[in-house]
Amino acid sequence: MKKIIILVFILVSCTAHSQKLKDLLYSGKMKTDSGTVVKKDDDLSAKIDTSKKRVQDSVKIMLTKSASPSLDSNLKTDRNSLSTNDAGAEVTKSVPADNNVIWKNYMDEVTKDLTTEVLPNKKIRNGTYYILVEYEIGPDGDVTINNVFPSPDNSFLQQQVKDKLTLTAPRMNPVIGSNGKARKAVKKYNFSLTK
Repeated sequence: MKKIIILVFILVSCTAHSQKLKDLLYSGKMKTDSGTVVKKDDDLSAKIDTSKKRVQDSVKIMLTKSASPSLDSNLKTDRNSLSTNDAGAEVTKSVPADNNVIWKNYMDEVTKDLTTEVLPNKKIRNGTYYILVEYEIGPDGDVTINNVFPSPDNSFLQQQVKDKLTLTAPRMNPVIGSNGKARKAVKKYNFSLTK
């Protein structure tokens, strides 16, 4: 009985230590160096990667320095667009917005417009309409609306939504394929309108 308890205790302690190694590796704290082997008796503090922490700290320091009052009130800083050159001066560079964010913001505006302009029409019955929009992003970033499917079916609403989306579609970032070239991408988006 004592041997079984000791054996169980040893197994539990081994799995707990290996779980700690997995947590460090998959959380990004441990360096992913394929040439090294981690042994039980190795000191893990030497293997923990602190470079990410330093980069985040340096960005925070730069932001707090730039947030302090300065002579140039037109200086605009952003965590995504802030970088420094070798001389230490701040340089801003534009980061392209994500297509999902662009489309979401655009559809929020369109939904508000449709609610105020189209839904009051007598051709649309009271209730909630679920609308599926199928669109295509071209290699140049142009958006083409392929289909609009309202549920329950309403041809007037379908045509109004398609016209509104076709006339005011935003220009998106081209989708880059695995070969590094821009390609067409077919996307779908769901939203609902309630009258």
